[in-house]
Amino acid sequence: MTFIFQMLYQVHPLLPLAYLIVLGNGVLAPAIYCAARGIPYDITKIWSLAKHGQIGARYTVISWAAFAAASVLVLVLYGVR
Repeated sequence: MTFIFQMLYQVHPLLPLAYLIVLGNGVLAPAIYCAARGIPYDITKIWSLAKHGQIGARYTVISWAAFAAASVLVLVLYGVR
């Protein structure tokens, strides 16, 4: 993690903070959603609820997608440098 944050800091000083926020949201949002709804932490269940229009499930899927996109961006930045 230190390497990731140092590399992001070299690009821009606020990028490590932005990545940390996206990481925290991508990890905590699904857990909070499942705890609030009283359902088990099951990706397939969350995905099916998101397909059926459940707003919280859609937010959870979007937070996963944002975390995945940010992680791919970090890997691309590492490859470029």
